[in-house]
Amino acid sequence: MLFYSYTYQRFEPRAGNRRRRALLNGAVFGGLAVVLMAARIEIADGIYVDARTVPIALIALFEGWPTAVIAATMPAAYRAWLGGSGAWAGVLSLGAAAAAGGLAHAWARRDGGVGPRHALTLSVVVFLTTFVSFALLGARGLDLFGQVWFPLLAVFIVGIGFVARLFHDVVERTEAADAHARFRGIIDEASDAIRIVDPDTFKILDVNRRDCEISGYSREALIGRDVRHFWPDQPELQAPREATTAEAQTHSFARAFGTAYRRASGETIRVDATRRIVDHHGRHYEIVIYRESAEREAAEAARREATDLRAVALLASAAAHEINNPLTVVVGSLELLSRHLAPDHQERRWLERASAAAQRIRDIVARMARITRIERTDAGPGLPPMLDIQKSSDVE
Repeated sequence: MLFYSYTYQRFEPRAGNRRRRALLNGAVFGGLAVVLMAARIEIADGIYVDARTVPIALIALFEGWPTAVIAATMPAAYRAWLGGSGAWAGVLSLGAAAAAGGLAHAWARRDGGVGPRHALTLSVVVFLTTFVSFALLGARGLDLFGQVWFPLLAVFIVGIGFVARLFHDVVERTEAADAHARFRGIIDEASDAIRIVDPDTFKILDVNRRDCEISGYSREALIGRDVRHFWPDQPELQAPREATTAEAQTHSFARAFGTAYRRASGETIRVDATRRIVDHHGRHYEIVIYRESAEREAAEAARREATDLRAVALLASAAAHEINNPLTVVVGSLELLSRHLAPDHQERRWLERASAAAQRIRDIVARMARITRIERTDAGPGLPPMLDIQKSSDVE
């Protein structure tokens, strides 16, 4: 059993490993069958029994046909080499045990794994095939079987039924360890922090790698720590956290944004968290998934800025269009007036200043149509910030 436990854990279920495990287990359990044949037990004068088919049936039940064939070949060859009138019947019983184990393996796979009924059924089938092998020897074989049937039945029931349970425990423990390793690998790759908490004691039961990165603690330092350790001391910051905790305990679900969170360095950051309380095998667990709020807040700020930019650009384009129409009339009228004034006339200088101002308005209107970002400027005391049209329309 220890050897099977080692091979089951050592060789992961990949194609190459399965072949190596089948070869190794087949050779070892086949060798064990040979040893059991040599170490037979005398139950009466000249009457012996052995458990040669037990390791063959067991390994076939858990590993399937390839391992069963390898395991049965060694003791079958040894029995044929020993010779005698019962050699062919002994070889047949070994082959039948391997076949029965292979069929039981296929049955167990369809049912989701080896259970007591598979092992006990296999015990009975191997016992019956052993009876057939004795019966093939005729009256002498039946007479001999009548003397050894009870010890053989006990060997098969205990050797296959009971030991199969131990093998099943090995498989379950290994699969549970593999499942835990897969679970650990998956949650450690999550981009969000994941924390599992006892909702009754507030003790941390498990965390992922991202939780360690955000909190600043190692996994060992986090497990067993009270989650309230991460709550800030300020009463006004604790209140939202306590409200979220109460909601989670009442409704088994809560979500909070921008909640204060204290890191190992003492720095207080804001986090967005989802909390769900689940029941697993009669015990409650709180699953907390959280991330820093900075990323969300930056995205929201970018969306707000994009919305503001679109609104400003639409307003500026509309204003530019409305200003351009009367501005064209003003500029045209100024040009007509300038044709009727002498170059040295005083009013012509006023007209030139008016034309320059109109051109400046035209430049401003053109910039309003080219706004690509929002740049603000201080308008002065008592006034709100204003849009800097020149900076907002400059190409970076």
